[in-house]
Amino acid sequence: MRNEIEGCNYQVIEAPPWLSGYIYKDVLRGRRSSRSIKIQGIEFYVLGDYSERLLNNMCRYLKDNVEIKPSDISDQVVYVAAKLNSNLRLNDLLKDIQNEICTIVNASAASILMYEGEYLKFLVTVGKASGMIESIPVPMESIAGRIFQEEKAMIFNDLENNPAHFKGVDKASQFKTKNIVGSPIWVENEKIGVIEVLNKTGGFTQEDGQIVDLFARLIGRKLLSSWRYEKFSGRFKKILLGIATAIDKRDNYTHQHSRNVAQYSVELGRKLGLSQQMLEKLEFSAILHDVGKIGIPDSILLKAGKLTDDEYQIIKSHTIYGAEVLSGIKYVDDDIISGALEHHERFDGSGYPYGKKDGDISLFGLIIGIADVFDALSSRRTYKDAWQISDVLRMLEEDTQKGKFSPNIFDKLKELVQEMQAASQ
Repeated sequence: MRNEIEGCNYQVIEAPPWLSGYIYKDVLRGRRSSRSIKIQGIEFYVLGDYSERLLNNMCRYLKDNVEIKPSDISDQVVYVAAKLNSNLRLNDLLKDIQNEICTIVNASAASILMYEGEYLKFLVTVGKASGMIESIPVPMESIAGRIFQEEKAMIFNDLENNPAHFKGVDKASQFKTKNIVGSPIWVENEKIGVIEVLNKTGGFTQEDGQIVDLFARLIGRKLLSSWRYEKFSGRFKKILLGIATAIDKRDNYTHQHSRNVAQYSVELGRKLGLSQQMLEKLEFSAILHDVGKIGIPDSILLKAGKLTDDEYQIIKSHTIYGAEVLSGIKYVDDDIISGALEHHERFDGSGYPYGKKDGDISLFGLIIGIADVFDALSSRRTYKDAWQISDVLRMLEEDTQKGKFSPNIFDKLKELVQEMQAASQ
C-alpha cells in the first residue's frame, strides 16, 4: 500500500508479509530467509507462496526511488503459521511447520519433539537428519529437556563445549549440530513439546529466539489436534487390518490380499491427486473391501470345485454384506462404504451387485476394483501361480478397451507398475 510521507518527496510501500527482506544497491532491508529469488538484479528473500508479478512491480518501484518496507517480523511469523496445511495428516503438517520455520530463521534443519512422560520423542524431522532419529527418546537432561523445563526460548551457539548436548542424535543421524534455538510448544497453559531449529551460519540471535517462541505458540493447537488424530487413526487402522487379516486367513486364496489392495489403491489415489484426508479414507475402504465375506458360509467360500450358479450369486452378495457391516461402524462414512459395495462394478455395467455404469460408480469403487483384480492375478494362490505382470497389464488393458475399467485409472496403474519395477532393479 502506497503512503505519502509528510514533508518528504518520496513514497513508501508496505511489502506483503511473504517478503522477508531484499538487497538493493548492496543494502539489506528486512531479514534474509533461506529462500531467495533474484529479479532484475535485486535479491528478494521470500516466505512460502510469493507472487513473481508483485516482485517485478517492486523492482520498478525501487528503481523509481520508492522505498519498499518489509512488514514487521511478527506479522511475517503470523502469516507463515496461518498458512500451514490445515489437514490432519501429522507428517505433512510437521514437515510444513519445520520447512517454514527454517525458511524464516534462515537455518538448515528443524525438529519437533513431543513430551511423553519422562522423555521427549522426535516426531518428524527435515534436513539431513530426516528419518534417522524419530525413534530415539531424548532425556530431560538434554538441551531440548532444558528448554521444556525452563519454559522459555533458549539459544545455544556453542554446542562443542555444552555437556547438555545429547550427542546420541548426531551419532545416529550423522548430522553435526553446531547451534540450536528452541522453544516450548504451548497449547494455552499446557506444554506439549519442543521445537528446535538447527545450524544457522553465524549463530542465532535473540530476535531468532523471539521468532521461534512466537511461532511455537501459534502452531501448538493445530499440532496437538493432528497428533491426537494421528494416534486415533493409527489405532483405528490396526483394528481394521486385524479384521481384514482374519478374513483373508479364513479364505486361503486371499492371504495378504486386503493389505496389498490397500497399498495399490492409495498409490493410485495419490497419482489421481486425492487429498490426504481422502487417501486415508480410501485406505480404510480398501483394507475392508472384502469384509462382507464374513457372511459367506465356509462351504461356499472354501469350496475347492466349481461353484454352482446359486453359490456364485451368494459369493457376489459379499459386497452388499460388506456395505451393511461398515454402515454400522462409527466414523465410517459413505465414501468408505462405497469401496466395499462397488469394487466389483464395471464401467460397462457388467459388474455386480447392481450393474452400475460409468458415472454411477464411485471413485473408490473404480480404484479398488482395478487394484483388486491386479493383486488377484499377480499374486500366487493355492489354485494358481502368479501371472507375469506384463500379462496382467495386457489383460487389464484389453478389458479397459472393452469398457470395463476407467482408462484414466488404468493409465495410472501402468505408471505405478513401471515405478515399482524400476525401484526393484
